[in-house]
Amino acid sequence: MTSWSAFFSVCLLSLVCLSGCGIQKPQTDPSLDAAAQKSAETVSGLNRDIQTSKGTGHLRLETVDGVQTFQIAWAAKAPDQVRLTLTALASPVETIVADGNAVTFISHTGRHRPHTTASGDPDLESYTGVPLRLSHMICLLLGQIPVQQYNDAWFISEDRSQIQLHRRFTSQFQELILAPDQPVKALLLKNRHDEIKYEIRYHAFDRMGRRQIPVDLTITDSKGQQARMTITRFWPDIPVKESVFQLTPSGS
Repeated sequence: MTSWSAFFSVCLLSLVCLSGCGIQKPQTDPSLDAAAQKSAETVSGLNRDIQTSKGTGHLRLETVDGVQTFQIAWAAKAPDQVRLTLTALASPVETIVADGNAVTFISHTGRHRPHTTASGDPDLESYTGVPLRLSHMICLLLGQIPVQQYNDAWFISEDRSQIQLHRRFTSQFQELILAPDQPVKALLLKNRHDEIKYEIRYHAFDRMGRRQIPVDLTITDSKGQQARMTITRFWPDIPVKESVFQLTPSGS
């Protein structure tokens, strides 16, 4: 086999594998697809102009280990910087610091030694019980909807209240559930077998000037574990010094 034939065969095999692993878009009405795309862009673009925020709130975790309730305080800067502190009974429990390159988890109770990830966008589930990547959590703390990149959008319900989003050559897809009285009701991430990896359900939005900020939401994973986050105070577009996202010499 010539080198060109071998190269062509490898490319063809790769395309076959990718198309086999990906999800095929069904036959749909292009005009309805355009409407679905527009609705999806409205949801994914919500509050994307917010680049920084500070805030406080509550986090209730229901995991296989039981129920835990924390107060939270944060400073965040798009797209990948955050300092998030969890406290209980007015004492700090855990701090997460992301400087855009790495993420450090600090226990204030001695539960674990300080740990710094090699990735700037780790999955938080093993650390906090929240089944999201750090970048998606930062979106939530900025008042945004963590819709991942996608290529195609189409309605999957006759009343146009559900939109499926898909990125080519992937085996996962997102689903948006719309509501008439708020920007979005739920965002789901599913696999090709329609099994839910996680669901973010939005219970309430607060209007702040021209913006609507999600202030009460629940994140549920495939095992039924839940994280309910309620925001009590929220300051968008507030100056945040870079030093906030740096660890002090004492490691805090």
